[in-house]
Amino acid sequence: MKCLNCGQIILQQLTIREIIGLERIIVDNLCHFCRQQLKILNDESGCNYCSKSGEEAVCQDCLIWQKEYQLTNYHSAIFSYNRFMHDYFKKYKRYGDVILADMFQKDLQVWAQKNKFDLVTYVPSSQSHLELRGFDPVYELYRNIFKLEKLFKKNDSDKPQSQKNKRERMRTPQTFRLGPGFRKSDSQKKVLIVDDIYTTGRTILHARHLLEINGFQNIYTFSLTR
Repeated sequence: MKCLNCGQIILQQLTIREIIGLERIIVDNLCHFCRQQLKILNDESGCNYCSKSGEEAVCQDCLIWQKEYQLTNYHSAIFSYNRFMHDYFKKYKRYGDVILADMFQKDLQVWAQKNKFDLVTYVPSSQSHLELRGFDPVYELYRNIFKLEKLFKKNDSDKPQSQKNKRERMRTPQTFRLGPGFRKSDSQKKVLIVDDIYTTGRTILHARHLLEINGFQNIYTFSLTR
């Protein structure tokens, strides 16, 4: 097996329980050297609401969102958005290397085993981005981790989030409408919304708010990076 980032051969040692089938084998697609370049977020030393590292109690973004929304359930993420993650998403999303969707499967599987939900949905690409890229990066990232329901459709915008400054991101109007997988009967379920990157929280809070105004209350959010 080769590292999906650098191509180095990976020799994975299996435990006895994995060998005899008592535990599921979780494949690691990153070599030790590449994994050392990741920064894992620590829940105990960041923003209480969004996991942003280096913050005390509540970060400035979440203080702003508290005025607009009632933040109850916290946002979870695994990694900090550092240089390694920047380069990863550049190759994955900008250059369209869809194979890289599986790079963090081990980390996502471990997280999913510890956190259970009744229904999992995702932040979709707009139709124009889907046609341009040829795949939905968030869907591909989680397709083997969760059974994903399409609760949202994303409207096309005149400018991608990645090209906006922070002020523009924070002021972005609602970009979602209900998708084909939405069912009012699911409103009492424990729901998870997944995304790839959490920057200011604007996008995922729009998605969450759309469910809230349609009767959903037990909503959690998650992203690979923050």
